[in-house]
Amino acid sequence: MEQTAEALIEAALRAARVGDWAAYRMRFAALRDGCAALIEQHEDLRQHFDILGAAAPQYDPEGCIAALEALAALLRGRHADALRSWRAPPEARALDLRGLQPPEPIMRIFEALERAPGAPIRAILPHEPVPLYALLRERGFSYSGTQRPDGGYELLIERVSLR
Repeated sequence: MEQTAEALIEAALRAARVGDWAAYRMRFAALRDGCAALIEQHEDLRQHFDILGAAAPQYDPEGCIAALEALAALLRGRHADALRSWRAPPEARALDLRGLQPPEPIMRIFEALERAPGAPIRAILPHEPVPLYALLRERGFSYSGTQRPDGGYELLIERVSLR
């Protein structure tokens, strides 16, 4: 039986609210697969799915739930104000890459940079990604980072501007 996008998103929300991250990932994958045609046609949807797909929701369950709720509002075609308030400016676009095994964080960073080459990315990592720095410089990106109070590392990556 084919589920609607709204039923799939509600199932993902239920799993996220109880912290069942395995079920959440399975429901989110089903939602993404079910919305594949829409994602290809609508940039806003693609951005929502990219951000949710790159997140590690167990580290920010409230943010994950809020992002899913904003996606639900967008899919229902209502609450355009909720979508605008959720979508962060480019400076704040973040990829939470904690909990991923190498080389997945680096691969996701470069995938995000390819999708939006002019937009800065804020990557949240479990530690300072020293091996990444040379790869970024070779590809024309600058970076700056700082240790986070939670023990992780936050890295801002931007395209080097040629003046």
